[in-house]
Amino acid sequence: MDALSKSFPGREPQIAQLLAYFRAAPYPPAVYIRGGPSSGKCAIVSGLLGALRIRHALVDLVECYSSKVLFELVLNQLSGHRVDPAVGAPFAACDHLMDFVGQLGRIEDVDGSVVVLRHAEELRKLEANVLAGFLGLRQLTRVRVSVVLLSEVAFEKYYHKLNLSEPLKVHFPQYSMEQLLHILQLDFPHAEQLSAVQVDREFHRSYLSVFLPVFYRACRDLSELRHMSRKHFAQYCQPVLDQQLRAQDSLALWKRIAPIFNAATSVLYLRVSSKHPGQGLELPFYSKYLLIAAYLASYNSSTDDKRLFMKFHGKKRKTRHDIERKNKPSAHLNTQIGPKAFTLDRLLAIFYSILEDKVGFNNHLLIQVSSLVQLQLLSLASDECSLDERKYKCNVNFETIQTIARMVGFNVRKFLTDFSHM
Repeated sequence: MDALSKSFPGREPQIAQLLAYFRAAPYPPAVYIRGGPSSGKCAIVSGLLGALRIRHALVDLVECYSSKVLFELVLNQLSGHRVDPAVGAPFAACDHLMDFVGQLGRIEDVDGSVVVLRHAEELRKLEANVLAGFLGLRQLTRVRVSVVLLSEVAFEKYYHKLNLSEPLKVHFPQYSMEQLLHILQLDFPHAEQLSAVQVDREFHRSYLSVFLPVFYRACRDLSELRHMSRKHFAQYCQPVLDQQLRAQDSLALWKRIAPIFNAATSVLYLRVSSKHPGQGLELPFYSKYLLIAAYLASYNSSTDDKRLFMKFHGKKRKTRHDIERKNKPSAHLNTQIGPKAFTLDRLLAIFYSILEDKVGFNNHLLIQVSSLVQLQLLSLASDECSLDERKYKCNVNFETIQTIARMVGFNVRKFLTDFSHM
C-alpha cells in the first residue's frame, strides 16, 4: 500500500479498495474500473497484481478487431505461450466464446488468475455474448478466474437486452490541481537543466505553480500535462541559463513564459510548434476538408447554414441583428467564445457543400472522422455507440484551421458568420 501510494499520489482510496479485493483469495468475479484518460487505472491495477504476484493477462481491446483475437491473446498470456513469429500459432484457436471457455480450463494452475481488459467499452462492438461471457466467466468455466474491466464510460452505458452480472465498481475521478501539482513534482529529476543552473525543487515547484493554472483550464490529461510541462521547463530556465535573470526572479520569469504558455494551449495533443500551428500537421486531403467542416460547424450557428453554404438560398433582408453583429466586440465573437457541439449529419452536409470534388459517401470518410477523434483534433460530445445521435466538437483554433485551409486553397473566413459580413 505504501509503495503504490508513493508511486501514485492522490489514488490512496482506490488503491485501498482494490487491495481489499485482491489481497486474499477468493477474488471477486468481476470488477469495473471507470476513469478518464491518464487517471492511473491500468498502471495501478497492473502494479497491484504484480506486487501481489497474481498471474494475470492484460489485453487492450483497441488491438482486438474480433473476438477471436481477444480470446487467443488472453489464453496466450495466461498460459505463458509464446507465439512463434514464423508460424504464428496461438495456444489454441478460439472462434467462439464456448471454445474460449473450454480452452481456459485446460491451462494449468489457472485458478486465482485475473483477466484485465483495457478500453472495455470496445466489448460493445463485439458479439452480444462476449461482454456477458466475461462478466460471468467464473460461472461458465467453473474456474476461479476474475475479470477486471477498465473503461472511460459509466457501466450503465453497457445495458442492453441481455441480463448482465453486476460487477463491483471502482471510480477513478479526475485529478485535482493540487494532486496534479504533487504528481508533476515527481518529474524533477528528469529536468536536464538542473545541473547547469542554481535551481532546486522549490524552483521547479514555482514553475509548476504558474504552469498548471494556465493549462488546467484546457486539459486535465496527466500524460499531456506531463509532456507540456517537461517541454516548456527548458524555456522557463533559459533566461537563468543565459544569466539574464536569477532563479529568484519569479515575476520576470513569468512575464517571459506567459505568451509561450498561451500559444501552447491552442496546440495541445498536436505535437507541433505553437509558433506555426498546422504546418507540421500531415493529414489526407479529405481529412483536411473534414476538419475545416468541423470547425465551421463548431463556430457557426446551424440557422446560418443555408445562407452560408447554399448558392440559391434566396435574398436575405439586412436586419438590426445583422448590423449589431457587424459591430460586435471581438470578445463576443463565436470564434472567441469556444466550440459548440454538432451532429455527424451536419458535419457531412457542410463537408459536401465546401468540397468542389464530387465524392460519394463511403466508409473511408467515417474512418477519417474517427482518425480525427483519435488525433484529438475532434472530441466526442456524445455516447460513441449511438451513430445517429453522435456529436462532436472541434479542438483546433482559428490560426491552425487557417493554415490548413491555405493548404487546400480554401477561404475559411468567407464561411464564418464572424467574418462573412465583412
